[in-house]
Amino acid sequence: MIILSPDELAREFDSSMTRAGLTVPPGRRATVLASYADFRAQIDLLHGRQDHTGEPAHIFALPPRGDA
Repeated sequence: MIILSPDELAREFDSSMTRAGLTVPPGRRATVLASYADFRAQIDLLHGRQDHTGEPAHIFALPPRGDA
């Protein structure tokens, strides 16, 4: 997991928006930047090593025939 400082995150965000050709209105930048930080945290979580205890399988059992 790479932890970026707020300044590094803002620079990465600005760079990503420039590469994508997107312009974020100044009045919305803080909100979009906060969303980007959350997005980055989710990416780090998904790419982290997970074992089987992190999300147990959904298990169900059918009753034997005749039992209601």
